[in-house]
Amino acid sequence: MRGTQHLGGRAVQVFRGFRRGVVVAVVAAAALVLPVSQSVASLRSAEAPARSDAPRVIIDTDLSLWWDDVTALGLANVLQQRGAVRVLGVMSDVRNPVAVAAIDAVNTAYGHGRIPIGAVAGTDANTAAHGYSDLLASRLPHSVRSNHDVPEAVSLYRRLLAHQPDHSVTIVSIGGYTNLAGLLRSTRGAGSAHSGRELIAKKVKRLVIMDGIFPGGGPAFTNQKIDLAAASDVVTGNWPTPIAWVDGLDGISTKVGGTLCATATPSNPMRIVYEALFHCGPPGDGDWDAPTFLYAIGDVPGVFTELGQGGAAIINSSGGLSWQASSTRHDDVYVHVVDQPRLNQRIDDLLPLGVSTTRCRAGHDQPARERRSCGRELEHRPT
Repeated sequence: MRGTQHLGGRAVQVFRGFRRGVVVAVVAAAALVLPVSQSVASLRSAEAPARSDAPRVIIDTDLSLWWDDVTALGLANVLQQRGAVRVLGVMSDVRNPVAVAAIDAVNTAYGHGRIPIGAVAGTDANTAAHGYSDLLASRLPHSVRSNHDVPEAVSLYRRLLAHQPDHSVTIVSIGGYTNLAGLLRSTRGAGSAHSGRELIAKKVKRLVIMDGIFPGGGPAFTNQKIDLAAASDVVTGNWPTPIAWVDGLDGISTKVGGTLCATATPSNPMRIVYEALFHCGPPGDGDWDAPTFLYAIGDVPGVFTELGQGGAAIINSSGGLSWQASSTRHDDVYVHVVDQPRLNQRIDDLLPLGVSTTRCRAGHDQPARERRSCGRELEHRPT
């Protein structure tokens, strides 16, 4: 399917499979004075303590140009403010050096600038298309400027997992597979004496992946095509925990965000991206990643159904994913939506929340006092 997105006043032609496609333009935007989020200290003072049973998650995302990636990150931040989830870290899996800056800008807007961020290996190649990542980095305060300010994702995965209780972490994969495959084949070090496979088996509760169309299958879609070899490594490499696949059928009718321009503050990252992509009109694309995140943390019981028990995803003859009904992977499932109106309403209710407005200057050269007042956290991240 061909579609048009508008970024920074420029029309961008895209091709989508069930989800997305290839962008042929790059955002260029800058702002000197703009509304941004309330101070981190103020936001944190209003933040609910995490529930003792709040899911511990690591998000692995190709956030750069697609609407649904930023919505998933926004919901994660809102629900962390409410104590409903613990976001341990966010990994970028696309070779866009600005993507980590955009992730940091989103987190900082919600008062979560300390969330560790990792960059996929080889990010310096800068081979991934840019989109609203550049816009967010220019519009909102952040302390991460590029991949050079954060550790590589596999190293950060290992350190984060090593410090978590056994079988406690849910990895939410809403992009490519490069980091997952790298973690799987990693060797001891970076905070753990375990191999990657051993560390995953010990610390990870479940891997939740957004990809595929099940059970019938299809060709490789966007997330798989980011790194076909890595996707094959994850699918065929006997990943040592259960995998839940939230497939491509679940986002088609998840058209959300249409009220953001009326309900969210101008500095809300969700509104910034929505305005850039859809000009405050009706949603111009589905949302696959927000449903995946909400399913992963059990936020909306009764909205999803788990299918395919006893089977597993396989690489089919077209190089894409299909469901094999009988497998030695007895705990894998694929996930479909059964209550679309309730899902859409939940996402629309959460998207405008969590960001308040104050005035300050954006940019990396503002005085330290201004940076602190704008909630920019400059503490040293793990390296």
